Amino acid sequence: MKYYFDSPNKQEELKKILDSWMGTPFRHHCGVKGFGTDCIFFVAKIFEELGVLEWRKNLILSYPPDWHLHNTKQRLLEGLMKELNVENVGFDSFLNGDIILYHFGKAASHASIFFDDHVYQAVNNIGVIRLHYLDETWNKRKKYNLRILA
Repeated sequence: MKYYFDSPNKQEELKKILDSWMGTPFRHHCGVKGFGTDCIFFVAKIFEELGVLEWRKNLILSYPPDWHLHNTKQRLLEGLMKELNVENVGFDSFLNGDIILYHFGKAASHASIFFDDHVYQAVNNIGVIRLHYLDETWNKRKKYNLRILA
């Protein structure tokens, strides 16, 4: 299968968009660059800017900040698989543009985007940051690695 980010031009565009979100504060259930975002909206808005995801009203249903603590249903994984042409490729290799989901509470509930040995993510009480993908705090919580197909 062909990978969506095989093209150096698409990778360059992704990097530019990721960097443009850096420093955006954390704000639950929001996705406005420079104003506030949570991890779910961050990933969705990145792929909307790239033209991979079509944003529409009710794309992301309302969810309380602690939904993952009381629910075992993989809502985040199911939503991404429904909206994007992705496959779970495991953790043997990472490619730019991969969506990494992390397990907190009872379900995969945090999303980030891999780029050049780092993950870009919106972190509660911090905002959009870039960390090394093997950061000890996050690495042990990896649950899924989704790759966008062309």
